[in-house]
Amino acid sequence: MHKESIFQTKRYKLLAAFLVMLVLCAQIPPIMASPSQKTIQASRDVISNPTNETVNKFVKMMLKEYKKEKRAGNLEEAADCLRSALYFLSQTPTLKNKYEDTLEKLNKIIEEQGLDTSQSARIELAKSLYMEGKYFAAGYEFLNLLKEEYEVDLCFEYLGDIARKLNQEDAAFVFYKKAVEINPDNLNAKYKYATALLKKGDANDAIYYFEEVIENTNSEGIINEIINTFMVRANNNPDDENNYGILGLAYQKLGQYDKTYQLLKKSLMINPNDIFLQYYLGNLLFEIKEYSFADEIYSEILEDNPYESQIRISRAKAYLALKQYEKAIKDYQIVLAMYPDSLQAQYGLYCVLKDRLPLDKIANLFYPIEPDFKLKADGYDKLGYFANKLGNSKDAIIFFEKSLSLNPKSETPYIELYKLYQLLGQNDKAKNILQKGYKLFPKNEEIIELYSALNSDKVDEKNNLALSYLNEGEYQKAITVYNQIEPKTSETYEAIGNCYRQLGDFKSAVNNYNKSLSINPDNSEAYYALGITYLEANNLKKAKEAFEASLQKNAKNIKSKKMLSFIEQKEVIKSIDLAYEFYEKKDYRSALKYLNKAVETFPNDAKVYYYRALTKESLGDIKGAVNDFRETIKIDRNYYVAYYKLAESLEKTGKQKEALFMYEKYLGAENIDKDLMKKAEQRVLDLGSRYY
Repeated sequence: MHKESIFQTKRYKLLAAFLVMLVLCAQIPPIMASPSQKTIQASRDVISNPTNETVNKFVKMMLKEYKKEKRAGNLEEAADCLRSALYFLSQTPTLKNKYEDTLEKLNKIIEEQGLDTSQSARIELAKSLYMEGKYFAAGYEFLNLLKEEYEVDLCFEYLGDIARKLNQEDAAFVFYKKAVEINPDNLNAKYKYATALLKKGDANDAIYYFEEVIENTNSEGIINEIINTFMVRANNNPDDENNYGILGLAYQKLGQYDKTYQLLKKSLMINPNDIFLQYYLGNLLFEIKEYSFADEIYSEILEDNPYESQIRISRAKAYLALKQYEKAIKDYQIVLAMYPDSLQAQYGLYCVLKDRLPLDKIANLFYPIEPDFKLKADGYDKLGYFANKLGNSKDAIIFFEKSLSLNPKSETPYIELYKLYQLLGQNDKAKNILQKGYKLFPKNEEIIELYSALNSDKVDEKNNLALSYLNEGEYQKAITVYNQIEPKTSETYEAIGNCYRQLGDFKSAVNNYNKSLSINPDNSEAYYALGITYLEANNLKKAKEAFEASLQKNAKNIKSKKMLSFIEQKEVIKSIDLAYEFYEKKDYRSALKYLNKAVETFPNDAKVYYYRALTKESLGDIKGAVNDFRETIKIDRNYYVAYYKLAESLEKTGKQKEALFMYEKYLGAENIDKDLMKKAEQRVLDLGSRYY
C-alpha cells in the first residue's frame, strides 16, 4: 500500500490537530452508555471555547469516569475513558505531565489485560471503538497510528466517518479527500469522498468519482447505496440526465442490463448529444455481446469527435470481438499517433497481434510515425504492470521476461516475475528467478524479505507473498496464493475469509471462517472475524453468537467484548424505540409489555428501567415508577434526569423530604435542561422552607 509522510510540515500538523479536535469534540454519541450531564456539558464547552480551562474540565470528567469504571472492574470501559482524555491531553502541550501520567495508567491496564499492542491489533481496536460510537477514544487511536504512518489512508477514512457521524461535513470532506490523495485505490474512501462532493453541491466532480467506484468496486453494498442515492436525486430532479447515467452504470455492474438500457435511453432523451451517455450505451451493448450495435454507437460518436481516444479504444475492442483485425489495428494506431504512451492502446494492439507477430515486432508498431522505434525495458515493465492490473498474469509474465532480457540489471522484473510465477503456481520458476535476483541485488530490501521466506518454509513463502498482495489491496490475488497452500491451517482459511470480506463477498467469507473453525474450534480471532462479517451483513443475531463464542474461547479478546457491548446497546435502543412507539400512542400497556421483556433481557441497563418508570407513571403506578427510577440511579449514578423524575414521584407518594434531597442531587449535576432546572430550583425553594 502506498504510504507517504503525513506530518511533513508544521502547518499541516496543526491543521490536522484542529480538524480532529473540531469533529471529536462536537458531541457525545447517543449510543454511549448514558454519559453524565456534566460530561456532555464539558464536551460542549471544549468545542465552543477550547481553552486550557475547558480541556481540563473535560479531562477531569473522563478521569473521574475512569476511576468509577475501574472500581467496578470494567477495565475496558476504564481504558476507553483514558483514551478519550488522552486525545485532548495529546493536543495540549501545557498538560504534558498529566498526559504522561494518564498514558501510564492506560498502559498499565493494557499490560494487566495482556492485550496485543501491535499496529494491526490497534487499528482493529480503533475500528471497534468507532463501531461502538466511542469517537473520542477511536480518534486517539487513529491519530497515534497516523503519526506512526500506519495504514494512513484508512485512518483518514475513519476520521472522515467520525466527522460525518457528528454532522461535521466540512471536516469529513477534508479527511476523505486526504485518504483518496494518499491511496487512489481505496474505493471505500473514494465512494465516501464522492458522496461528500455531492453534499457540497459539486456534482460534476462527484459524478466522476462515482463512475470510477462503480467501474472498480466488487461491493454490491456500495453499488446499492449509490443506486439509492441517485434514485432519490432522480425523483427530486427528473431532468438531470447524470442521475440516470449513474443509475444505468450501477445496474449494469449488477448485471441488470434491461434496467441499464432503459435508464440510458431515458437519459439520452433528455440530452441526446451527450457523448458520454452514448458511450455508456455502447459499452452496455458491448457487455451483452451486441458488438455490431456497439460499433455503430462508437462510430456515430467518432464522426463528430474523432479525437476521443477512449471511445476509439472501445471501438477497437468491438472490432477485435468481431474479428475485424485490420480495423482494430487501425484504431489502436490512431490513438498511439495522438498519445504514444497510451498503455491501453499498446496492450490492445498486442492483443490483436500476439498470435501473428513476435513481441518486438508488435512493439515496433507502437510509434507508427517512427519506423525505427524500439521499446525499452521500462516500457515493457509498464505493460507488465498494466496487464497484471487487468488480471492477465500470463501476458504480464511475457512483458516482464522481455524487460529482463533487455536489461538483466533491473531489479523490477525479478520481483514481479517471482510474484507472478508464484501466483500461477510455477514454484520452480519462482525459486530460480528470485535466487538470480538475490545474487544480483543482495541489498534490495524487498528481495531480501522474499528470499528469507523462500529459504525458510514453503508455507511461509506463500503466506508472505499473499500478505504482500493483501497489504496492496489486491485481495483476489491474495486468495489465489492462499489457495495454493496445502495443507491449509485454521489461520489460512481465516486469512482467505478476511480477503473475501474486504471484497464484500460475505457468503464466501463466512464459508472460510467456518472452515477455519472446523480445524481449530478454539480460534477466538476467527469467531471475531465471523462476527464482524455478520455485523456488516446486518445479521445482529448471528454476530452476537459469534462474538459470544469468541469470548468463550478467549475471555481477553477485548474486540469481541466491545462488539458484544455494541450489539447489546443496539438491541436496547431497538426495544426502547418499539416501546416508545406505543407510548406516543398512549398505549401504555403495550409499551410496558415491551419494556418488561427488555428488563428481563438487559437487567443491568439503566435506560430500560428509566423508560419503564415513565410508562408506569403514565399508568398511575407511582410506587412502581419510584422503584424503577431508584433502580436507574442504582445502576448509573450519573443518570441525572432520573433524580428529577424520582423526586416528582416521591412527592406524589408524600415523601417530601426525600424528594427535596433528589431535587438537590439533580441541581448538582450542572444540567443543560434549563426548564427542568427552573422547576427543580422552585421545588427546592418550596420544600426547603419546610425542612431548613
